[in-house]
Amino acid sequence: MKSARYLLLPAVLLAAAAHAGEPAAPAPAITPAEPDSGWEFLANLYVPMMGLEGDIGVAGMVPANVDIGFDDLLDNFDGSFSGAFEARKGPWSITADAIWLKVSFSAQPTANSYLAITQDQIMGSLLVGYDLLHSETTRFEVVAGGAVNSLDVDMNLFTPRLPVAIRSGSGSQAWIDPVVGLRVRHRLGERWGLFASGTFGSFDISSDEYWQVIAGVSYRLTEQTSIALAYRMLSVDYQQGGFIYDTKTSGPNVGLVFQF
Repeated sequence: MKSARYLLLPAVLLAAAAHAGEPAAPAPAITPAEPDSGWEFLANLYVPMMGLEGDIGVAGMVPANVDIGFDDLLDNFDGSFSGAFEARKGPWSITADAIWLKVSFSAQPTANSYLAITQDQIMGSLLVGYDLLHSETTRFEVVAGGAVNSLDVDMNLFTPRLPVAIRSGSGSQAWIDPVVGLRVRHRLGERWGLFASGTFGSFDISSDEYWQVIAGVSYRLTEQTSIALAYRMLSVDYQQGGFIYDTKTSGPNVGLVFQF
């Protein structure tokens, strides 16, 4: 047995010498994981196709009853845009949204008069939310914050049978209403989802009435992008001096949602 051991030792030494010049295999690199900030962001871009009905008036002018249906949008809308941005961490969220609508329309206050109206409106809100329920498929939260309205209205009254055939008036108002509400999102599967929200405000601080309801469906195109179709209704009743704005704005909104 000793002779066999002596024969094996030179073979081991020769093998070690043959590999002595080869570099050792590098150890696998360890990349430290990036810390998760916990923030989630949503950006929504919508085209609002909403009609308008109610009473609008400025100081010195006869209030006009307006009724622009969905079928009249192309003839009356000069421009529209809607967007929202949401930042979320844990159960808390901050959401800012804005709608811009510019419309031109006409009304007939009396049988022998004609009223032309141009309205430029910006509506927005800033809300803080907190989850009441959060599961793998459903998120239900309470929200609170403020809603802003900014309006510029120009009115031209044509009365051909009166000595003064044309009368003009304009008015601008901006105000903020405190609001509270609820919001829910529910995932129906890998691609489909439902969402709805409702806010109520004013409390006689600025306007006499303010509420908004949104409900819709979304479809996921990619991991970060979805298409959404929603129906929105917003009611405002505001009167200040001779400025009257008691309307309901409602209709479909279609757009894209980006998640990152």
